[in-house]
Amino acid sequence: MGGRETTERALAVHRLLNSQSPDSARPLPHGRRFPLPDVHPPQADLVATLARRRSSYAYADRDLQLTALSAWLRFSVGVQRFVPAFGVADYPLGMAPSAGGLDILRAYLVVRRAEQIDPGVYRYEAVSHELVELSDADPVPALEHVYLQPEFIPRAAVSLALTARLDVAFDKYPLRHYRTLHVDTGVAVQNLYLVGTALGLACCAVAGFDDAALGTLLGVTETEIPTMLFAAGHAATQLT
Repeated sequence: MGGRETTERALAVHRLLNSQSPDSARPLPHGRRFPLPDVHPPQADLVATLARRRSSYAYADRDLQLTALSAWLRFSVGVQRFVPAFGVADYPLGMAPSAGGLDILRAYLVVRRAEQIDPGVYRYEAVSHELVELSDADPVPALEHVYLQPEFIPRAAVSLALTARLDVAFDKYPLRHYRTLHVDTGVAVQNLYLVGTALGLACCAVAGFDDAALGTLLGVTETEIPTMLFAAGHAATQLT
């Protein structure tokens, strides 16, 4: 079975599970690029960080610091190293490993409040460690249709969306790999939690979202499906 045929079968399963019709999202134009500052990894004991990790519904109503945002992205979903693979000398392998080392996951940042970054929608480019602006519109009205849990609106400073590229996955793997896409997402989510906790951020993985509304907000094509939302910001006093 060819990659395209497998992708179509996976999309049919995905739409059935999410009660969706075919996606009508259109790619968003690329705008400004924002290089993120070089940062050092947080100095934290792994076991202590695991013990402190919580899901938070309480966020301080202030901008997410740029250095914290940069470190969170860099050490959660950034590039770990470059190796010879797939016919290239310097193929990037991520901090969050994926099945077969494939470049399947994408990270998008929906910004409500962040230092030196205007509200809007951005794609994170891991190799160059920068944000690419996709939309400069206030994202809060759209997020009201995306989140199925209203307690995250408008509290979190940023919402990170993870997506999976079905065309890349099924060019190599059979339909069964639809399950592995979500395992890859879970690995990235654990990174986001642990690095966020080490940085003192409030974090929460959110599976309750409208797939079609999120796809439209991000401007992804039909072969790129949202797999998780992740709310983050500076911590308020109350954690749950």
